[in-house]
Amino acid sequence: MARQHADSYAVFIRYRILGASMTSRTFTIATLAACLVLCAQAVAARPHDGTLTSEDVDNTAVNVDNTAANKVDAHDSTSTPTDQSNSTEARQTTANIRKALMADKTLSVSGHNVKIVTNGSTVTLRGPVASAAEKERIAALARENAPGKDILNQLTVKGA
Repeated sequence: MARQHADSYAVFIRYRILGASMTSRTFTIATLAACLVLCAQAVAARPHDGTLTSEDVDNTAVNVDNTAANKVDAHDSTSTPTDQSNSTEARQTTANIRKALMADKTLSVSGHNVKIVTNGSTVTLRGPVASAAEKERIAALARENAPGKDILNQLTVKGA
């Protein structure tokens, strides 16, 4: 099958080189089709056993449903994303912290998805994280990216 496609591609090339009456548009379509076939063959020839690697899946995020963890949001005393100030400074502070968290590839999926609420001079961090070290790392990133703000670390370690 691969030989047949390669032969077809060679025929198209010969027609173009020999100046046959093949239009430029037809040649372009034929060339693209030949490239597509060759790419498909290269992908098919690549060894893959179907298993996922650590690059494909974050092993720490086995259960991504944190509905139970969100039940504490029902209490009036906890800071939720709806408490986020709409001021430019507060939004920028929250965005800076989020960018820093997303840039840190050592954090788990849960660590990347913590709630960040900036209201006045206080930044509240909430949500489950993978470890105590990750909890501290997130708080440190928040302090670095919110100078002059008080960091209220309400992060919880999964399973603790």
